[in-house]
Parts: sequence; structure tokens; C-alpha cells
Amino acid sequence: MFLIKDSPEQRQNKIRSFLTGEPVVAMLLAAADFEWTVRRAISRFAHKTGNDPGPKFERVSGLKTYCECWAMVATPGFARLEEVVQDWGSLVKSFDLRHQLIHGRQGTTGANYARAHVEAILAASSAVVKYCLDQGEPIYGKKLPSRKNLR
Repeated sequence: MFLIKDSPEQRQNKIRSFLTGEPVVAMLLAAADFEWTVRRAISRFAHKTGNDPGPKFERVSGLKTYCECWAMVATPGFARLEEVVQDWGSLVKSFDLRHQLIHGRQGTTGANYARAHVEAILAASSAVVKYCLDQGEPIYGKKLPSRKNLR
């Protein structure tokens, strides 16, 4: 669906294109985009700092674990993930909707309701991308170094 060479804007536009006809798909793709973005950020920072998040990173599940892995690779002066994503509360609510949809507790959602959640998730992804760029660690446009080099 997405390629490493895709720009953040291309990815987000593709996700938004599903809002009209398939709002659930837009929700799930937005959540996947955020997780992809955060995982790449953690990998870039781990390589830069030499701090390997270890086996927890392989089994990461949920926002709390992403925050823990982010903290593991951080160096003094790094912002916490909850600080990078300025509207953390909206991201948590949006991921709650994602969980309800993916686990079948909620079957569908309307486009207008989904739009606010999709935009919250995409804003969070954009904030992570910007933070990485500000740290000199772009996460789009090139392959990541192997994690084997950290061990």
C-alpha cells in the first residue's frame, strides 16, 4: 500500500481518500501510518544513540509500549513521545476507536466521526516526522540501518 519512497503528504492524501467511501479503512490506515512512523523513528534514534530497545521493540503493542521504547532510545534532552505529539489525548481517543473497530466491538463508523480521529492520528504522525527532521534523523525516503548493527 505504501512505499518508503512515498512522502508523508502522499501517504496522508491516500489515507484521506478513503474517508468518503470507507471511513473504517481510513481509520485503520491512519493508525498503521502512525505506528510505521513511530517504529521508524525509534529505529533511527536507536541507531544514532546506540540504545537498543531490545526484544520489547519486536513485540511492541499499543501507545504505552511505543512510549516506553521511545524512552529507551532517547538521550538527555529528547522530548518524550507524549510531548512530541502535542494532542496526546486525542491520539489516545482515536486509538481507542481503532481498537474497537479492529477487534469487532464496533462494526463501522461514519465519515464525519472518522474524519476527526483520522486527522488526530495524521497530525500525530506529522509531529513525529517533524521532530525527527529537527533532530537530523529523517525517516522518509531512505532505508533504515539494520538493527543487527546495534547488538
